[in-house]
Amino acid sequence: MASIDDPTTWLAYGKIDPELGEILRQGGKPRFDKDNRIEGIPAVREAWTPLYKQFAEAALLQAQPDVYSEEVLVRCRDGHLARCLIYKPTDPPPNGSPVVVLFHGGGWCFGCPEMDAINCIKAVQRYGAVALSVDYRLAPEFPFPAAVNDSWDVLQWVARNSCQLGGNPSLGFIIGGTSAGGNISAALSHLARDTGMSPGITGVWLSIPALLSHDAVPEQYLPLYLSREQNRDAPILPKSAMDMYEEAYRPELSSELWNPFNWSSGHMKLPTHYFQICGMDVLRDEGLLYERVLKKEYGVMTKVDIYPGLPHVYWANFPTHSRSKDYAEDTNKGFGWLLDISASGRL
Repeated sequence: MASIDDPTTWLAYGKIDPELGEILRQGGKPRFDKDNRIEGIPAVREAWTPLYKQFAEAALLQAQPDVYSEEVLVRCRDGHLARCLIYKPTDPPPNGSPVVVLFHGGGWCFGCPEMDAINCIKAVQRYGAVALSVDYRLAPEFPFPAAVNDSWDVLQWVARNSCQLGGNPSLGFIIGGTSAGGNISAALSHLARDTGMSPGITGVWLSIPALLSHDAVPEQYLPLYLSREQNRDAPILPKSAMDMYEEAYRPELSSELWNPFNWSSGHMKLPTHYFQICGMDVLRDEGLLYERVLKKEYGVMTKVDIYPGLPHVYWANFPTHSRSKDYAEDTNKGFGWLLDISASGRL
C-alpha cells in the first residue's frame, strides 16, 4: 500500500484508477484535450478562454447575492497592467476578511483569472475572504520570468493595499495555485520571506505543482524522482505536453524561480503548506519530495491530499468521475485548514 511517508511505495500511486480506466475504455476523452505543439497555442486559447469565462459567470450568478466581483488592473514593473478579479462578501465581516490570492494554471502558456473563480467564490462564501485571481503574461510571447515577475508585482500590490480591499491579513494571507500556478506560488512564498514582505504570507496552497525540473534534481533525490518516467504517457499532461510548455516558456534552468525546490537560501521559516497531488501525474514526485523536505528537514507544517491513479487536473477533464467533486471540496477545506493555522498563531 502506498504511503506518502514511505517514498519506496510512491510508484503504487501511479497505477491507474479502475473507474478512470473504464471511462477511457469506453472512449472517454479529457474535456480539455489539446494539441501539444507550440503552434497550436493560439487556437487552444481561443477555444478554452470562453469556457473558463462561462464557468466563472455561472458560479458567480449562483453565489449572488452573497458574493460580488470586480476587476482591477495592477501596474507591473514595466508598465504592463495585470488583470485581476476580486471576489468579496456582499456583507463584509466586522473584523475584516482573510486574504486569498490565486495564480491560475495552464503551463505558463494558457489560462486566465476566471480559471480560479470557483475557488475564490467558495473562499468568500465559507470563510468571508477577500479572494483575488491574478492574470500574468503568457509564453511563448512572454517567456520566463514574465509570469513570475508579473505575479510577484501583483502580490506586493495586494500586500500594500489589503486593507483598502477589505482584507485583514492578520486573519490569514494565503497564496496558491494549480500546476504552473503552483510553481509561481512556491517561488513567491520564498520571495515574500526573503524580502520581508509585510504583511507576510501565512499559508501556501500547492495543487499538482511543478517544482523541480528533471534536469535539476539533486543527486540524493534521483532514486525517488520516478513519476516523470512512470507517467510519461498519462492523460492530460504527458511528457510531450511538459516538453512543449518548457520549450515555450524558455526558463533559465539554473534559476530558483524555475526550480523553487532548489531555492538557494533554503526553506526555513516558510509558512504552512497544503498540497494536492495526483498519483498518475508526471509532477507527482516533485510535489511529494517538496512536502517531505519541508516537513522533515525544515519543520514546516504540511497537509496533503493525494488522488491515487488519477492524472493531472483530472477533476476538470473527467467531471463524471466519482472523485472529481472531492477535489473542489478538499481545496475549500484545505483553505480552511490554512486559515485555522493562521488564526491559532501556530505559525
